Amino acid sequence: MRALQIDFAKPTLWRTLARTSALTWSLLAVGLIALLIVGIDLRKTMQARQIIEQAMANASAQRAKRSQSSTLPAPILSPVQIAGLNGVIDQLNVPWRDLLDAIESATPPAIALLSLEPDARRRTLVGSAEARDSEAMIDYLSALQQQPFFSGVMLLRHETNEQDARKPLRFQFEASWHEAAP
Repeated sequence: MRALQIDFAKPTLWRTLARTSALTWSLLAVGLIALLIVGIDLRKTMQARQIIEQAMANASAQRAKRSQSSTLPAPILSPVQIAGLNGVIDQLNVPWRDLLDAIESATPPAIALLSLEPDARRRTLVGSAEARDSEAMIDYLSALQQQPFFSGVMLLRHETNEQDARKPLRFQFEASWHEAAP
């Protein structure tokens, strides 16, 4: 049988503390240690936040001070540099999508494109291609001329490749395109 615990004494703080089990005391100690660690971590986080906020305020003040006091003069470029920059800008402004769409829609399977070299300043495209015969070449140049993107197409030169057994006709053409609408 189990022993009965009968206690008629008045409950007091000291009696409650004396009757508290060791497991309860160890859990209380672990909780207090965890609370201490969290408190220390919170303090470090708050200090770091204050340091970051101070650094951001300093950076903002410096940025505002620089923007008020420094108005840099425009760089002086030589005419050669200006021409070079304009050339680069022209090359970047080649209407590639329209150009390639026009070439792709006009090129039949009988034509093998070898190279395309656009000149943005003159708005021309020099292309090299191979065809089975002169009729395929003329049909291709006519198809290019019919493209609304191009304003003119002309044959620059042509030659038969005698080294190849099929003797394809290699030709070079120039196509001009319209200036793009703004």
